[in-house]
Amino acid sequence: MVASGEGQRKSEKDAPPPLAAPSVPSFGELSFATRKDLPALKLSMHVYAAQPAARFVLLNGAHLGEGDKQDDLIVQEIRPDGVIFEFRGQRFFFPRDGY
Repeated sequence: MVASGEGQRKSEKDAPPPLAAPSVPSFGELSFATRKDLPALKLSMHVYAAQPAARFVLLNGAHLGEGDKQDDLIVQEIRPDGVIFEFRGQRFFFPRDGY
């Protein structure tokens, strides 16, 4: 039988470490001019895997992996908490739950 706090300590110990904040601005921190020029960002699926080749997003109905491009938008990195995009040379973070 497990003592009442013992299971909790095990869960906390097994939990992955918290993610470091992305080193790029978030979508909301982009200038208004940049945001208005961006294409629609409808992120309907976000799949993160340990192997980069298995990561993908469904963005505006298109299946995209790291390095893929849609219009002027490039998927730079798929993180557990969202996606880092590049748009016309400007990198930014888009959380998986939207802005």
